[in-house]
Amino acid sequence: MRVVFFGTPEFAASILEYVVTKTHHEVVAVVSKPDAPKGRGRTLQPTPVKSMAQKLLPGVLLFQPEKASTAEFKEQLKSFSPDVFLVVAYGELIKADLLAVPRLGCYNIHASLLPSYRGAAPIQRALLDGTSKTGITIFRLTKGMDSGDIVWSMGCDVGPATNSGELTELLLEIAKQGAEQTLDLLEAGRVQFIPQHHEEATFAPKITPDDLVLDQNQDVEKLHDRVRAFAPNPGAFFWVQYREQKMRLKVVKSHVDTFITDPHRRWVVLENGALGLCSPDGTLVFDHVQLEGKASMDSAAFLRGIPLRHLLFL
Repeated sequence: MRVVFFGTPEFAASILEYVVTKTHHEVVAVVSKPDAPKGRGRTLQPTPVKSMAQKLLPGVLLFQPEKASTAEFKEQLKSFSPDVFLVVAYGELIKADLLAVPRLGCYNIHASLLPSYRGAAPIQRALLDGTSKTGITIFRLTKGMDSGDIVWSMGCDVGPATNSGELTELLLEIAKQGAEQTLDLLEAGRVQFIPQHHEEATFAPKITPDDLVLDQNQDVEKLHDRVRAFAPNPGAFFWVQYREQKMRLKVVKSHVDTFITDPHRRWVVLENGALGLCSPDGTLVFDHVQLEGKASMDSAAFLRGIPLRHLLFL
C-alpha cells in the first residue's frame, strides 16, 4: 500500500524504519515537524524522523510544514494518491479535511490501551499512576483527541521497577508489530472497527516542569513512581540546599523497601551507606542520584563525598 508517514520523535523514527525495512508497504512521503534549536548553542537539529527518512528514503519527499492542516498542503498530499496516513507522535492534531485525503483513512499509533491515557504523555502518566498494565492501540483518527475507532491493540504488564525508558522500548516492539499487522489488514480489507467506550476515558496531559519535582512529604510509593516516570530522562529531582545554593538532586533510580519503616518520616543513611527516606509505610531507597553539575553515582558514593548533614531538602 501507499503510505504517507507522519511522525517526529525517536519512537516514531524507529517505527518508520521498521515499516520501510521489514514490510512490503511503500512509504511515498514523510511528514515531520520543523527542525528545532537544541543544545547549549541552540543550533537547529533535524527531527529523528527527518534523519531516518533521509537515511532510508533519499528519493522520497520529506515535508516539514509549520501547520499540516492547510488547503495547500492537502493538495500536495493528494498528489501522492495515498492509501493510508500512518501517524506516530507527530505533534499536531490533524484536521478533518486532511484526514479525508487517504483512500483507506488515517491511523494513529498510541502508547496506551485506549480509552485510557488519551493525550500527549501516556507512558509517563501511566507510570505516575503506578499502573500494572498498559499497551499499544492503533485507531482511526477523527476530529476528537484519540477518540476514533480501535483497529488493533496489544497489552503488556508493567513491573514495579520499570522506568519510562524501559517501558518505551517494550511498547516500541509492540507498536512495530501493530503497524505491520494493521497495514496488512487494511490492504486485505479485513480490518474491524471497534468503538471506544468514551465514558471510561482518562487523560494524559503534556508533562510540565512542575511534574518533575519530588515532594519529600509525599507517600514513598508515589515518589518512587514519579522517579520511574521520568527515568532516565529528563529525571525527577528534589530541590536541595548545599553550600547555601539551591540545587537539583536528580534521582536516577530508586526502590521501596517495605521492611524498613519508621514512625517518623526522616532522611537516613542506611546500613549499606545508601540514602533513604523513611516513613511508617516503608523506606524509599535512592539507588542512584545526580547532584546538579555532577556525575550520576550510587547514593552511598554520593554521601561519602557530601554527607547527609550538609544537605537541606527543601
